[in-house]
Amino acid sequence: MDYDSHTLLELKTMCKERGLRVSGNKAEVVIRLMEDDESKSPQPVSIPTQQNMQFGQQQMYGGQPQQIFITNNTTSIVQITGFLIILYGLFRIFVGMLYGETDGGGESFIALVIGTSFVFGGILSVQGYRLGLYFTLVILVISGMFFLAYIDEYWSPLSVGQVGENSFGFSLFCSGFCMLIVAMPLLTAAPSNFRTGTPNYLRTIVDMADFVSPVPLVWSEQKDAVEAKVVINCVHCNSPLKVPTGYTGNVKCPSCGEKFEVK
Repeated sequence: MDYDSHTLLELKTMCKERGLRVSGNKAEVVIRLMEDDESKSPQPVSIPTQQNMQFGQQQMYGGQPQQIFITNNTTSIVQITGFLIILYGLFRIFVGMLYGETDGGGESFIALVIGTSFVFGGILSVQGYRLGLYFTLVILVISGMFFLAYIDEYWSPLSVGQVGENSFGFSLFCSGFCMLIVAMPLLTAAPSNFRTGTPNYLRTIVDMADFVSPVPLVWSEQKDAVEAKVVINCVHCNSPLKVPTGYTGNVKCPSCGEKFEVK
């Protein structure tokens, strides 16, 4: 209502009808009427959304902290190294198969086993497990030993096929260079680029081997270890979340679907 268009007498009459004080000048009376209008105006009603209802239920029932979804904005150096290991393993498998078609023998079989091992280590590395890089380093050492054992053969899937006085040094250089590339993520990558523990399918294989093995495997004794986690609250909806201890990086809240950074 436009109170300014009314006279002071009319405004005081309105105050009297509403049970308000009628004293004061026109400005004071207008303010008094406007405050009365605001007190009687309907208040906005907040309709709870599904997100707020879910959060309210968590608070009401003491909701348990949920697991978060860890997201990476870019492909890490660990995954890039894993892809390179897979490509190298496929190359070694191809050489082993090519040699097997021409000459056959145990060298081809060893080359296929080594190549398959490289592929397996690369897959673990792409998935973000440190174990994949460590496993690849061990295979590189074994491959390097065969490298030197068959160094004098001109054509073998286990050597570079270089005969001469510089072949030994060249073999050591190749093995050392490959090991440096594989070890680089272990020395430079942030801890958040690695996944802790081991994949479930690998644990299943170890459990099966432990079942048929006459002696208990060392690895199987650690299969019940629980990854340590801490509880934090989402910065958007304040929902409790579980994150690995010491983790830094981007996470996605399963309650509200928003991403935020954990430092």
